[in-house]
Amino acid sequence: MSDDSISIRPGVGMLNLFPHMKYQPWYALGELVDNAIQSYVANRDALRDVEGPEYQLRIDIEIDRADGGSISVRDNAAGISGVDWPRAFRVADPPADQSGLSQFGVGMKAACCWFARRWSVRSTNLGERTTRKVDFDVPAIVESRNESLDVEETAEAAEVHFTEVRMEGLYRVPQTKTLGKIKEYLGGIYRQFIRNGDVLITFNGEPLVFAEPPILEAPDWRTPDGDDHVWRKEVDLRLASGRRVQGFVGIREKGATATAGIALFYRNKVVTGAGEETYRPEVIFGRSNSFRSQRVFGEMHMDDFNVTYTKDALVWYEEEDEFLAELKAELDREPQPILRQAENYRSRKPVIVPTDEAQRILDTIVKTFEQAPDINYSPHPVVEFPPSAESDGIPEPLSSTEVMQVDRELTIDVVGKRWKVTFQLVADEANHDWLSVSELGGVEPAVTIKVNQAHPFMRAYCELPGDQLEPVWRVAIAMGLGQAIARSSGASMPGLVTKNANVVLRNYLSTKA
Repeated sequence: MSDDSISIRPGVGMLNLFPHMKYQPWYALGELVDNAIQSYVANRDALRDVEGPEYQLRIDIEIDRADGGSISVRDNAAGISGVDWPRAFRVADPPADQSGLSQFGVGMKAACCWFARRWSVRSTNLGERTTRKVDFDVPAIVESRNESLDVEETAEAAEVHFTEVRMEGLYRVPQTKTLGKIKEYLGGIYRQFIRNGDVLITFNGEPLVFAEPPILEAPDWRTPDGDDHVWRKEVDLRLASGRRVQGFVGIREKGATATAGIALFYRNKVVTGAGEETYRPEVIFGRSNSFRSQRVFGEMHMDDFNVTYTKDALVWYEEEDEFLAELKAELDREPQPILRQAENYRSRKPVIVPTDEAQRILDTIVKTFEQAPDINYSPHPVVEFPPSAESDGIPEPLSSTEVMQVDRELTIDVVGKRWKVTFQLVADEANHDWLSVSELGGVEPAVTIKVNQAHPFMRAYCELPGDQLEPVWRVAIAMGLGQAIARSSGASMPGLVTKNANVVLRNYLSTKA
């Protein structure tokens, strides 16, 4: 064992600023993933000479929430060379080769200091016979103004190569929900490397994956009986500055508000548009409740631009508006007008909401009744409902003659009476009514409210599961319960409202203009 030291000048004071940066944990971890990928890309041939042609970069991320939290990131790339070792720990000292993901000489230091009070790096460079380790105790360094750190060196075999970063004493210990988001975001950010098979990234032992959304295969909305087309368009734009943008835009087979949008890549890494941070400019996607905003997705490679030093946004050089105008024109161009197809196409098959999604929406509606007082402000509202039967999960696709049904029952005090209310969601082509209300008298009045998902109105305006369906179902339940309350209060023929609403919806309001 031998000891050396490295200088961390300039920037000792900056170490104390990094914890206050506006970072997200997935982008901070991404700095360490970037370094591993860059090391792999720069040394790919040498690594395969040693490990064989089947060598694959592996990056293992482990987060332990116990005892103040710790994070480790280990890779089997080429390691940090002895020549690069001093530079790697100086702030804003970029590498000689800035053509890859490692550009600014800030990422590792900023990310580790943002996460943790104490962190260390241990690395062996391929072909060298030394393992080096350095420890950062950030509060102690800042307090002492120490500008050099000891490096621990041990002998190693020449064919060994790795880097391990460990962080302890976390400022922010990721909780369960955040851990799930980190996994989702990293899978989206590094999707291109995962697709290509260049890298295996594991998170707490589980390989990261990226679920490719199925693309719509359907006729042009103007010729519904025509041939199916694959609704994906390749895009190759050249802006006035000469910057080039390449990628594709397509239409999802099924709409999804949370994951629609365009991902913007820089050097094969997503910098905008991963996870829930979707890039959906209104000029392309329309308003947030439009069909376009839930169906259109794509990927654009923006390598002729640059990124911020935190690598979570593009530097647009005031060309974003021009880019969007060019992109919109391309997506409106025949013979494949992506945006108009996304807005106007309606599946001719009834969209059956998965049972678990229907149960989720109904649970939300039931909770609003549970939390609300009696309509007449009874001081002691009583709401009881039994647990729903366990769902078997997403059912097999249904034919037009089969019926999907989800039931929920609850008991609620309304206008001084205790009502037994049953909600039913069905998908029944044979039923012409959108809303059916069945009332039963008795000491405890009861009403069954049935909404038909296969009704033409639902297929035209509410074919996408989730947020679009819930408000429609809420209105239907309000109409049905309102009819029952009106009848119990002595109103004459209140069912005519529902009957005529069904006629108007089917004959006049189920077709888009």
